[in-house]
Amino acid sequence: MGERDIVKSKGLKKFAWILVAISVLCSLTIWAQRIGVEKEYNHVQMVVNSNDVYALANGNQLTTAEMVEMLQERGVSAALFKELSIADLKNRGIVSLEVGHLLKKADYYEQVSEDLETNQAMLYVAILDKKWEEQIAAHLQYKLAGTIYYEGEVSVIAVPVMVPTGEGEFNSLQNAVKEIGVGFDWQQIEELSSLGLSIIPQVRSWDNPSDLSLRLVMNEIKAMPNLSYLLFNDKDIPGYPDESVMRKLADFLNGSQDGKPVTIGTIEFTDQHGLSQLGVLLNKNVVRMHTISNGEMSKYDLNSALDRWMLAVRERNMRSLLVRFFDIDTPAVGLNENLLYLETLQNELLAKGFTLDENYEKPGSVQVNVWLLRLLGIGVAAGAMLIVLEMRLPKLSLVTFVLASVLWLGLLAVSPVMARKLMALASVCVFPTLGCLLMMKPEGKSIGKTIVSLLSMSAISFIGAVLMVGLLADVLFMLKLDGFVGVKLAHVIPIVAVPTILYLWNTENLLRTVKMLLDKTAEYKWLVIAAVIAVAGMIYLSRTGNTTAQLSTAEQLMRTYLNDIMGVRPRTKEFMIGYPFAMLLFYFGASRKNWILTIPAIIGQVSLVNTYAHIHTPLLISLQRSLNGFIIGIVLGCLLIVAVKLCIEWYRKLEKINLKGE
Repeated sequence: MGERDIVKSKGLKKFAWILVAISVLCSLTIWAQRIGVEKEYNHVQMVVNSNDVYALANGNQLTTAEMVEMLQERGVSAALFKELSIADLKNRGIVSLEVGHLLKKADYYEQVSEDLETNQAMLYVAILDKKWEEQIAAHLQYKLAGTIYYEGEVSVIAVPVMVPTGEGEFNSLQNAVKEIGVGFDWQQIEELSSLGLSIIPQVRSWDNPSDLSLRLVMNEIKAMPNLSYLLFNDKDIPGYPDESVMRKLADFLNGSQDGKPVTIGTIEFTDQHGLSQLGVLLNKNVVRMHTISNGEMSKYDLNSALDRWMLAVRERNMRSLLVRFFDIDTPAVGLNENLLYLETLQNELLAKGFTLDENYEKPGSVQVNVWLLRLLGIGVAAGAMLIVLEMRLPKLSLVTFVLASVLWLGLLAVSPVMARKLMALASVCVFPTLGCLLMMKPEGKSIGKTIVSLLSMSAISFIGAVLMVGLLADVLFMLKLDGFVGVKLAHVIPIVAVPTILYLWNTENLLRTVKMLLDKTAEYKWLVIAAVIAVAGMIYLSRTGNTTAQLSTAEQLMRTYLNDIMGVRPRTKEFMIGYPFAMLLFYFGASRKNWILTIPAIIGQVSLVNTYAHIHTPLLISLQRSLNGFIIGIVLGCLLIVAVKLCIEWYRKLEKINLKGE
């Protein structure tokens, strides 16, 4: 590179860093807003299943009022009601199901309408309890096409089906109808609401929902006393994937027709198709619920269950908790244990500064205008420009900046949400790569300087997190109605880019250089250990994401211990892999002979930035997690350097002894 190019490169670097600094300052104003919103977003709702309330009351010879009072004293403010199905009513003896001519063998057949002539291509739902007749008839007629309603002393709904040719088809026909929802137990809803509990209904889906069927269900929901919010029961919400039907559902829920808007809920770790789209149509009027299923409860004791609830509330912003009980299948056994469980959870929440409320409150919004967004994206483009300048291509760096900026501004105008997500992905790829390129030098350093180098590299990488948080500062992402895209890609790109640029760029003979790098690994035998651990780091990459991976018992114990002593558990990829090996790399120098150490060092930087891709996690929690990771990682890094030095000295002594022996 000539002198003129060097001067030009310095000018471009200065220009790029000024743009990065401006974008960081803009994003920090957004950070301040979001931290303020998250501090105020501290209202938590404790919910119980209505069936559990009645089971505990009946099992312990208590009235419903007495049981509800005990629950309310311990923070419970809402009850969940799951929509009843034909199968539920059959189990209660409210309906009976028969196919074709088998209806004639039923003991109530003489009480059905004389107009009913049995047909093998019909499934008959006989309503044995008159109190339920109007409700069942309405749901089945609106939700199942072609039904015929025969009123009588025992009324019957005839549902057209195919003629069964065997026991399997016979059972299948019944099961399909059994899952149809027929509304709620209004007597129980009115009883629990009169005792002061908010009501959370959970509706079932049905095929091909019509305007009439949607109106029927939504009118029932809106008529509920003390309505808190609405949950859906099945994998697909009603109408999915038909966008026109989902828009009609949104029209019913948003209150545009009757002035009664309804909040909807999402259940964490449950993927319900169409729910995010519906949440966007409802202007993000959504609550996030966390629960532990009855099946899972058998794996927990009181302390481990409390830990899970508190993690959900503190670290993932869950604000509605559906609390399930221990040994609910034998409700007469564990009443006192379950009351203590609720009381302890209540006290833990209050001690952490949360407020237990009857109803859910939507989080406040963060104000981000379009000019701020434009500047944030231009800051990312300037970061990409700096990477190309590190490759000593000043002309291409300017072209890169201009093209990236134009694409960003164009896409932001056409598709703002997609533009923000893609630029957020670019941010967490660009700045960890840039930090590694700027700080990984071939010269070795003292332990003190390795710590400074680690912190400096992490500060540059952290710019990516700062800009990403600003780009995704919206309730849409905080409620996980939409999310960060390209998690795996963000972990792979820097790992490929950094070694390629550091060790292969400007190489005259690429194949010879690659062979030399591999030979160096074999020559320095202590680096084989690093390679093994680097492979372990890659395994960690396969578990990267926002879902919970299966953990070994030892790892789970370690996580719990760290969480207990540090308040927030640091990320394993950072303190056990990234930071110690980055320090080892800085200590011995990022030369070609030590290239293998680059990989685990990069993993730590990528993990640091991607911590903030969990937009639903409060920023102060993420910052504490990062700080804790640095504290432990630096300690482990110092120990690793000492251990490796001792191993090298021991190895050299053995070599000398062997030489003397020869």
